[in-house]
Amino acid sequence: MGAQAMFATSNVLISLFFVFCLSFILPFCLYPSFIRRLKARNVRSMGHVDHIIDGITKETKEKTPSFGGILFILTPFFIVPFFSNSITTTYLGFCLLAFLLGLVGLLDDLFKIFHPSKGISARAKSLGQIGASLLFLIIAIQFGEVESLNIPFFGDVRFTQSWIHLLGTGFFLTFILVGTSNAVNLTDGMDGLASSLSIITLIFMAILGWDCQDLMLYHLLIALLGSLFAFFLFNKKPAKIFMGFVGSLPLGGLIAGFAIFLQQELFLVFLGGMFVVETLSVILQVFYYKRTKKRIFACAPLHHHYQFKGQSEQVIVQKFAGAQFLFGLVGYFIHHLAKNYG
Repeated sequence: MGAQAMFATSNVLISLFFVFCLSFILPFCLYPSFIRRLKARNVRSMGHVDHIIDGITKETKEKTPSFGGILFILTPFFIVPFFSNSITTTYLGFCLLAFLLGLVGLLDDLFKIFHPSKGISARAKSLGQIGASLLFLIIAIQFGEVESLNIPFFGDVRFTQSWIHLLGTGFFLTFILVGTSNAVNLTDGMDGLASSLSIITLIFMAILGWDCQDLMLYHLLIALLGSLFAFFLFNKKPAKIFMGFVGSLPLGGLIAGFAIFLQQELFLVFLGGMFVVETLSVILQVFYYKRTKKRIFACAPLHHHYQFKGQSEQVIVQKFAGAQFLFGLVGYFIHHLAKNYG
């Protein structure tokens, strides 16, 4: 049975519907008590809030609990096995990726709260992200889950056993995983910003990956979409909880992992366009300042630039979400052209 025929069956459509609903309902019901417990233990976002203009806003945000990413990251891996006959390599690979990146983020969050520091060192964080990404890719390539790289309009480039080819491929895919993980983390600076942009990216990835033959992979994507939407309802302005590094790092890694498995690596530039823009704003700011001692933006990442220009968080988030949607449409259009006319 072909992939499209498989997804056309009512059983599969029903299972996807229930995966989304359960992945939404579970964290949606748990977040209120989770937030109360964090507040009761005085687990606040001290050390997480940067570049806030007025002291009142900064104080309010620092009293908002973090660690919200724990629930929406864990939920898909709890729900999806109930809709599968067996645990596949895909599930184990993504579970390992989420756990390791989440562990790196958790350590960083804890250091910020319980120690007078800015978290773990950049080197330690990068090594953790690279290690998690490499283990994920080793599993994916070794077990044949990822066998080629799709280049739009040119077709698939299959991975060979050549050490040079594997090293080049590994470096490129690791760069995508680590880069996306950091990009989502950089964007997580306003109420509902990173979560709304990630939801839009996942929706377009689900649309482009509709003919995916790995049902476990598609279930995980839909489950993450459901649990992230539940989190967004508590994270939108005014935020009752933040995702923290324990949420943003694995969220970005999972988005990149889905793109790799769905052969959408290069389309991720468009599907996650605002993540790219945010990252570039930081790179340009640092590079330009080192050379000229002047700043291109009032503050980087870009969303803080508009905040310093006097725009409200709600307006900035709405504009960025609209831009992300337009980027997604461009990605969808290019994907359609490449698939049908390439």
